Amino acid sequence: MSHFTTIDPKDALKLMEEDSEISIVDIRPHVDFQREHIPHAQNLDYDGHHFQEKVEKLNKNKSYLIYCKSGVRGEYFMGKMRESGFSKVYNILGGFVAWKVSNLPLTGD
Repeated sequence: MSHFTTIDPKDALKLMEEDSEISIVDIRPHVDFQREHIPHAQNLDYDGHHFQEKVEKLNKNKSYLIYCKSGVRGEYFMGKMRESGFSKVYNILGGFVAWKVSNLPLTGD
């Protein structure tokens, strides 16, 4: 069963706590990711080289929580993941900005 939805930051944190297998994907530019990001996130720079190739290497049967800076690209990317055959993807409403404003955990390199 496929599942694609946008959830608010607090629900995203709850999902992360309940599903230790979920993969967190930050699609912001690498420099922003290095500055600070959601713990355990991997960076797939949406504007970076070979982005689509990197996405195609992801396991389509896993669950993903994705976010961008404000949620707009995340919504678009979630649609692309659906078209590519992924089965379970969540997008954070308001993206990284909403996560940070909600005072949720952050980490930096």
